[in-house]
Amino acid sequence: MHSAPPGHPLRMADEESEFEILAEGVSPEERDLLILETLEEHGADLGEPRDVRAYLHFATEAEADAGSEELAEAGYEIASFESPGDELPWTVRAAMDLRVDRDNVSGFRTRFNDLAERHGGEFDTWEAADE
Repeated sequence: MHSAPPGHPLRMADEESEFEILAEGVSPEERDLLILETLEEHGADLGEPRDVRAYLHFATEAEADAGSEELAEAGYEIASFESPGDELPWTVRAAMDLRVDRDNVSGFRTRFNDLAERHGGEFDTWEAADE
């Protein structure tokens, strides 16, 4: 599944691994909190690790490969694909079972923003399974 470009709808994986639109037109930090609130509304225990997917976008395949390599070395499962016609046509999806909660979500976002910037890209958004 492709992630929407920055500023487009945010999505979250539900128990059937389908995605539902949560919000658009909010700041990244507000999106993070909305994801966490939605997870809790679905009965998720934020203290437990869950399938988390982060989406990063890059202008070139080489940049996407460099970002992917760093993420893979950190233990993430990586999928990358090209979206022709987009300003940043190379998308990298990084997935791992992680615990993301109100105490660490800011650091989580910073880590992905910094990695994307190191490789000339942008961190778009993230999503999480509610189980």
